[in-house]
Amino acid sequence: MSDLKSSEPPSRARLVLGLGVAVLAVSSAALWIRMAHAGPVTISFWRLAWASVLLGPVTVPAARDALPTLRRGDLWRLPLAGLCLALHFALWIASLAPASPYATSVAASASLVALHPVLVALVGAKVTGQHVPKSAMVGIALALVGAAVIAAGDASGGHHRAVGDLLAVLGAVAGAGYFLLGASLRARVSLRAYMGPVYGAAAVCLGLMAWLVGERLWVPWREHGLFVAMAVGPMIVGHGLLNWALGYLPAWAVSAVILAEPFASAVLVFAVLRERPPAAAVLGAATVVLGLVLVLRADARRAAGGAA
Repeated sequence: MSDLKSSEPPSRARLVLGLGVAVLAVSSAALWIRMAHAGPVTISFWRLAWASVLLGPVTVPAARDALPTLRRGDLWRLPLAGLCLALHFALWIASLAPASPYATSVAASASLVALHPVLVALVGAKVTGQHVPKSAMVGIALALVGAAVIAAGDASGGHHRAVGDLLAVLGAVAGAGYFLLGASLRARVSLRAYMGPVYGAAAVCLGLMAWLVGERLWVPWREHGLFVAMAVGPMIVGHGLLNWALGYLPAWAVSAVILAEPFASAVLVFAVLRERPPAAAVLGAATVVLGLVLVLRADARRAAGGAA
């Protein structure tokens, strides 16, 4: 895998193509997770572990070469990004995996975890000292209404679904931290040097989490086919392209591509497993996505105004 970070920024067409492939790749994760029988932390661990092993030949040398050039702050930001990624996967997959007692619908899980662009926009505004535009506040309110619709619908489906919704929201919080740290690091660190330490740190964190919650990491070999699919598609291709894009686009723009994931994931799972999402989850997911679109459009205008 070549290092896609270069002095020449990629063309708009190349960025659009890369982000489009990233959406398709990350959307396949829900299908592989729904087909797995392992616990959520175990699934998360093997997804990161296989990705680290497969990427090792290109990421380890790059990370070793980049180590002397890193700032002191980067030495804690890299493992912190790995911890955020580990929490993001563990929490989100706990809301989705069939072996989890808190599994909710694919549409609800994917749309709630996609709330992280709202957090990215709000935190970014706090850091820069810029106010949140009114249109963004309307979008945030819509996204929260959509989340409430999903939660209300899932509450009638059992206590476990409501807990699953909460886990997906907490996964969004961890995902926002991951994206914000990644945006800071990718401004100085190449893609290959970034992915190796972050994915490796995330795998180590997940291994410790599995031990703490009592999940066994040893699973039948047939499960590893699904884990490798998660590592190659959503992890290496999907997240790899998202991390690549962070070197050329603001964090809110890269986060925006995740808006297509709830619908793409739900359609894919329905097409393969015939799993029909609840009506409340569909309505809530559409409201969440509409709210996120308003937030990201407002943030895009704010960024354009600041650059003018």
